[in-house]
Amino acid sequence: MTRSDHNPISDDAPLVLASRVSPLARIQAEDVQTRLAAVPSTIATFSTRGDEVLDRPLADIGGKGLFVKYLEQVMGEGKADAAVHSGKDMEAELASGTEIAAILPRADRRDALVGAYNSLDALPNGAVIGTASVRRAALLRVRRPDVTPKLLRGSVNSRLQALKDGQYDAIILAMAGLNRLGITEDVHPLEQDIMLPSSAQGAIIVQARSVLDISVEDISGEGHYRRQAVLAAMHGINDAITASEVMAERAFLASLDGSCRSPIAASATRSGDQMTFCGQICSPDGTKHFADEVVIVASDAIDAATDMAARLLDKAGGRSFLMHGVDA
Repeated sequence: MTRSDHNPISDDAPLVLASRVSPLARIQAEDVQTRLAAVPSTIATFSTRGDEVLDRPLADIGGKGLFVKYLEQVMGEGKADAAVHSGKDMEAELASGTEIAAILPRADRRDALVGAYNSLDALPNGAVIGTASVRRAALLRVRRPDVTPKLLRGSVNSRLQALKDGQYDAIILAMAGLNRLGITEDVHPLEQDIMLPSSAQGAIIVQARSVLDISVEDISGEGHYRRQAVLAAMHGINDAITASEVMAERAFLASLDGSCRSPIAASATRSGDQMTFCGQICSPDGTKHFADEVVIVASDAIDAATDMAARLLDKAGGRSFLMHGVDA
């Protein structure tokens, strides 16, 4: 058998998907594994610092990029071929030697108010709302400046338990995660005109090692062929419509801040060759906010998103407007 005939992914050497340890992360990795179908694969779970340190905002320990960076490190150490992420956790800049290899069909991108109250307007005056997201906290203050956002971190189930224990009047979570976990009780979706989602929210993104960055010594070796095989497998499960939306949203994020540490919201919706792009930036306290919406040809979406970011920053008075916080 010649090397060109050899498949470096096999039952004895399956494709390894790195995942966080949380039940939701595991479900997302299993979704990727199912879509890979005939490609032998396995899931390796890892606990990140962001999963372990729950008593402080993510901004204080490195931002929600911690979730992604550790899995990038795992790939760099050769412990995994690819990593499965919640799209909204990914900063604009990827680790050297990696690339976005696949984006799965998008789930519900909306946020949800979880609890006894069915809308933001129904919340009592001064209500305490659980969230770890400065985007959600800022947009909440835009709509209800009287309420108090309070730090809430941990797994979805632990957050729901904190709500049941009476620590919060309501909490805000992503609809996609709730749906993937089969949670429907007291879930009230928030439409985009009420709370615009985070960039890539609802999308599962697979990051893999690139063949473009492989060392000269390995260019004809097993590692090169394995990376090619991994990328080929991932490209086979990529959803082109979702990918075009997500890449436009990530371009908007990159032009503004890039680290997901500011109250930035973006949503691109593609229909045929057209795309509607909505973007918004807020001050952390919600007192100032700037938004825009354009309808463009889908092929122009990245340029349009970048242009919108520049316009909104200009309206806000410059980049210093976005200097604090972390969205998780």
